[in-house]
Amino acid sequence: CLPAQRMCIRTTVKATMDVILGYYRDFEQYEKNFDGMDAIEWTKNHTEIPIYFLSLYLIVVFYVPGVMGDKGYKMRHRFALWNLLLCSFSIIGCYKTLPTLITGIQKHGLIYSMCTDPKDWYLQGASGLWTTLFVFSKIPELLDTVFLVVQKKPVIFLHWFHHTTVLLYCWHSFAMRSANGLWFTSMNYTVHSIMYGYYFFSISGLKSIARPLAPLITSMQLLQMVVGCSVTLKSALVHSAEGSEKCFVDPANYKMGLGMYFSYMVLFAMLFYNLYLKDGARYAFKGDKKGKTDSGEQSDKVCGVDVSSIKDSAGFFHNEEKLNGKKKMVKED
Repeated sequence: CLPAQRMCIRTTVKATMDVILGYYRDFEQYEKNFDGMDAIEWTKNHTEIPIYFLSLYLIVVFYVPGVMGDKGYKMRHRFALWNLLLCSFSIIGCYKTLPTLITGIQKHGLIYSMCTDPKDWYLQGASGLWTTLFVFSKIPELLDTVFLVVQKKPVIFLHWFHHTTVLLYCWHSFAMRSANGLWFTSMNYTVHSIMYGYYFFSISGLKSIARPLAPLITSMQLLQMVVGCSVTLKSALVHSAEGSEKCFVDPANYKMGLGMYFSYMVLFAMLFYNLYLKDGARYAFKGDKKGKTDSGEQSDKVCGVDVSSIKDSAGFFHNEEKLNGKKKMVKED
């Protein structure tokens, strides 16, 4: 009986692997033949989609916490799995897009990578597919915030501002076929592959692995914003001087991009300073204990505002009493 069972198991495993390999080969063929122009036309014809999703998203951010009251739900394992999924997706996306960007720069130079019409170099094949997936992934990434809200964890301003503006900007950039899109896609995939890995380790209780990554992630995010500002500005200058024939970017898009990346750069610089550089910073590289001021008293202030008792899920530094007339309870897993 046992030999027959082993044979049955081997047959089942082989059949399953054959099915998986068949799907993988089909996906490889689809990836190889992919043309992003169809997806761009679709986004042009459906500019209302990000507005619909963001309307629901902002309702979740601002109103659902009040409706839930003090009750939170434990979703630690689901949240960890979600971050592992996003980490894996970002690693694959980085692998599929970054080499194309690097090759383009090596062969043709920086201006080519910032100004060439995407349909002439990166919208076809694997890089085109994973650029398209990057844009559309900004919708399911909104679930990051949903997980925080249902667990009664605070959602700071930088968090929901980032998710909102990124979805709008990515959708508009893709619809306008912005030449420098591969820069932003590759950078974001790279940072997110480490960032979501950090979240996964932290939520899973592997703090010893996650903790050293924290300053690296904030540094990479800040560098991403500096590079984003630089690439967008250079594209804008070439377009202004020589027109669309020399640099295939949209004026409205690069103006929005400059505003977005500059605001991110300022916010992440403030975050980095408050976390790692200022006297008594929570994660200071060296110095006294957390939150100690020159007078030796405990301080939990950001820009002069006491944040020690903030439970406002919008991150606007409202007092607890102004939220719903009573102290909110944030349940930890």
